[in-house]
Amino acid sequence: MPLLGERAGKGPGADRTFVFLDGLEFIAGEREYERVLEPLLEFGSYRYYKNRLEESHLLLERIRDAHAVFLDWSRLDAGVLDSCPRLEIVSYIGVGAASFVDIPEATRRGIVVTNTPDYGNRSVAEHALGLILAVARNIVRGDRDLRAGRWTSAEREGVQLSGRSIGLVGLGSVGREMARLCRAVGMQVFYYDPRRRPEMEDTAAYLELDELLSRCDVVSLHVAYTPETRNLIGARELSLMKPGSILVNTSRGEVLDLHALAAALREGSLFGAGLDNYPGEPHPHLDELVGLENVVLTPHIAFNTREAKDRMTAIAVDNVVSFYRGEPRNVMNPGALRAR
Repeated sequence: MPLLGERAGKGPGADRTFVFLDGLEFIAGEREYERVLEPLLEFGSYRYYKNRLEESHLLLERIRDAHAVFLDWSRLDAGVLDSCPRLEIVSYIGVGAASFVDIPEATRRGIVVTNTPDYGNRSVAEHALGLILAVARNIVRGDRDLRAGRWTSAEREGVQLSGRSIGLVGLGSVGREMARLCRAVGMQVFYYDPRRRPEMEDTAAYLELDELLSRCDVVSLHVAYTPETRNLIGARELSLMKPGSILVNTSRGEVLDLHALAAALREGSLFGAGLDNYPGEPHPHLDELVGLENVVLTPHIAFNTREAKDRMTAIAVDNVVSFYRGEPRNVMNPGALRAR
């Protein structure tokens, strides 16, 4: 796909180049692009592409001279960063930048990496609750049955959520929204987080992780992806879960061991699972899961509401504007500021 648009900056920093590499599908229409990106013109010129997977070989050509890069799914590894000597800031459109940017290498080079926290807390929580309902009430299975000409009402006994317990692994912004939604459904809410949240404990009671896994009927993951949370839920943790329980993940895919999950689902130790994020996106390896009836899979769409996308793009643009105003926000690697 060729260049979609560009505009020259208005201020003394017009010689800076800002590249909106992917994520423009989050903005509806060319006029809206220009309105949303207008604040950048005070600090530089911009150009934007609608990047595609089959055009990944054009990545360096598009960003080699960039001072700031906006991205969603393109991968900026050490080799790419080496080839971008002017790069000062990467504005990731989303939360999980660590899956797409080599943050230690960016820090070493003094390249600031920002993300867009809290852009869609309610949207993600609503989707997580939707996955729980889809699994618990056999909604997807029932849909498949009818499309195949089968009437299976008597075979699809579900699980009523009201009166059941849910354990939230992570009680950040999305986890807190989830706690409120689940209380409204009539569930008893527990949480585990390395940081206690006493201000929320009238809504969600604290449990250590192992106790939460063994005690709750539903477990929903809401943790950030870090080296410490990689495969946070693996074979050992899955073995602790209650027989017949449900697992949902709307965190980064890397926090859950999919091989271990597939084994637990095949064995029938879990009632089912609902997943929205996966390692290796946008081409995850799901061979072990796609043949299983007791898992609901969605293609990383928990964030995908108009409200969330508008806020996410606005925050990403503001991160770059604030950086050049000398007031950096939402910085994931503060060490890069010290290295500059």
